Amino acid sequence: MRILHTLHWVQFAGTEKVCVDLCNEFCKSHEVFLMTNDKIKTYTNDKVNLIAVDFEKNRYNPIFLYKIAKIIKDINPDVIHCHNTKELEIMYNARIFMKKKIPIVATRHNADLKTKFSYADLGVGVSKETMNFMNSKKNILIENGIPFKTPKKINLGNQFIILGVGRLAKVKGWDLLIQALSKVNFDFKLIILGEGNQKIELQNLCNETNISDKVEFKFVTNVNDYIFSSDLQVIASKEEGLSLALIEAIFYGKILLASNISNHSDLIGTELVYDRDINILTNKLNDIYENYDKYRELFAKVKETKDNFSIEKMAEKYIQAYESVIK
Repeated sequence: MRILHTLHWVQFAGTEKVCVDLCNEFCKSHEVFLMTNDKIKTYTNDKVNLIAVDFEKNRYNPIFLYKIAKIIKDINPDVIHCHNTKELEIMYNARIFMKKKIPIVATRHNADLKTKFSYADLGVGVSKETMNFMNSKKNILIENGIPFKTPKKINLGNQFIILGVGRLAKVKGWDLLIQALSKVNFDFKLIILGEGNQKIELQNLCNETNISDKVEFKFVTNVNDYIFSSDLQVIASKEEGLSLALIEAIFYGKILLASNISNHSDLIGTELVYDRDINILTNKLNDIYENYDKYRELFAKVKETKDNFSIEKMAEKYIQAYESVIK
């Protein structure tokens, strides 16, 4: 099968990782093309055919759309898989320059209504919550998966190590975690792995709450090693589709504590989620520290579900989805 993926690159975060992981898995047995910013090259397998395109251009510009249509004609894919609304609209509009109508599959990676998803022949939601925001001609659920990478133990310090994984943006709720940690009654070290435009604001908050000496902001490529080597991973998000950080915790972590949003309680249980309130989170963090073995046992049962989130299982479901729209 010839598969064309399209991605509106912003930074290497959740959506980008899902796209790359799928491309790297598909290229083992299919011919894969990825139309996106060439910055993604360091993350993709050499077998993935990269086509550098600037999707920042006007999606209604006929000259730009004609160029996109020509690229698609040259590739002649069996299916187009879009990961963002902007390039979904571009792929749809480019059809006016093509005689052959190539089916479009689009993935809704977060719980946000985008009316242009109606342009897709098949819409894919990554969680039950995202399915509530789908309006494609046909819609199905395919939960995210990740490739397993054997983790290595690294020395992160002697304190109780708390890890946050995700971009530095308001939607990720790191301000709540920082404020809650400023009130706990135990010694800790917080490491947040991610990039984003909220970094300075979060660093200032650490200074204001007098915990700047206990917090590190980093960007690393071996996230699995950090999760494996930490004592607790916390998700503080205000909204999520299906969090890759949650899946990574199931693969590599000792304990995960997640905000009570999306399908978190369904996936990890009610005792490992919390309502987004500073005092509630502070009390929960204290309880986990004081009753660590209890929470490890709880999360150990969650970790038994990890096979449900393999990259192989996700890729297999997408191939079936592609086949359903190819005529």
